[in-house]
Amino acid sequence: MRAVHIIAPNEATVLERPDPPAGPGEVLIRIERAGLCGTDVALFRGTMPYLADGRTTLPLQPGHEWAGRVVAVGDGVSLVGPGDLVTGDTFIGCGACARCAAGHHHRCPDHLELGVLGQLDGALAELLVLPERAVHRLPPGVDADLGAMVEPASCSLRGIRLTETGPGDRVLVWGAGTLGMFAALFAADAGAEVAVAARRESDRDFATGFDLETRDPATLGDERFDVIIEATGSAEVTRRLLDNATVGVRIALLGVPDGDVGLPSGRLIALDAAVHAVLGGSAEIDEAARRFALMGDRIRRLIGTVITLDEVPRVLAEGLPRASSGGPKTQIHL
Repeated sequence: MRAVHIIAPNEATVLERPDPPAGPGEVLIRIERAGLCGTDVALFRGTMPYLADGRTTLPLQPGHEWAGRVVAVGDGVSLVGPGDLVTGDTFIGCGACARCAAGHHHRCPDHLELGVLGQLDGALAELLVLPERAVHRLPPGVDADLGAMVEPASCSLRGIRLTETGPGDRVLVWGAGTLGMFAALFAADAGAEVAVAARRESDRDFATGFDLETRDPATLGDERFDVIIEATGSAEVTRRLLDNATVGVRIALLGVPDGDVGLPSGRLIALDAAVHAVLGGSAEIDEAARRFALMGDRIRRLIGTVITLDEVPRVLAEGLPRASSGGPKTQIHL
């Protein structure tokens, strides 16, 4: 099989590797679509926090947004079979500890993260092997293009649920990228009044096309919101979140900054704020997929660029493209 490998900071290539087998309890999947995201770029550039603290190392095979077709299963697999269209969880817990038993495998002290942590080979490859417990069958109406966006959507959906966003809430979403757009759409579907803050006029125009209000951060002023979703990973944006917060604000942090941004604890206390840092959306994968079955045409518009596996090293080096009128998501067609 062919697979992308990040060899060292700012160095990636496409390698020929042996086809992996499906062992006991494992599923072998042929990838049809995969997504690139900011985490993949940060791994390529060597700025991803896991690299700085030694939790992961290069070289590695990235990729954690994907959809594909089951081609073989190992002994003991019963929930999926050959021909099923599936996606999967980024977080793989040990399966034996109390946190895994409670459904919090993303907090397992020995967890792996697909294509990110623990040298678990990621989905930027023709074939992928995962334990059955990490594989989720996609519902009717969700094809591979949509299925490859379920993982980021699950993160955004978890942020909306943690903040208990609902009717009567005024929500400010920072960023019109993939995470921000999913958060804005899910918040709007929950009955909230939503505004998307984005610097680029083209990004604001894109969000407006989904019947969402937008704000230019330069002219945002002191407008106040009940829920604030940070989906840019920008240290500058994170430091100014409270400038537009009401008392009792609920904040979800979806973007991952390069380092400590110094949130002001005194102001958080004075506002009686609740801050939710979102590490993945494992618990929301199936719900996100179900919503895609109803929102397919809207969701598909988020796909802006489709490339081949051979083009991935170049795109990682140049940065994720964003066409002036297209969606934020870059996908790989395999």
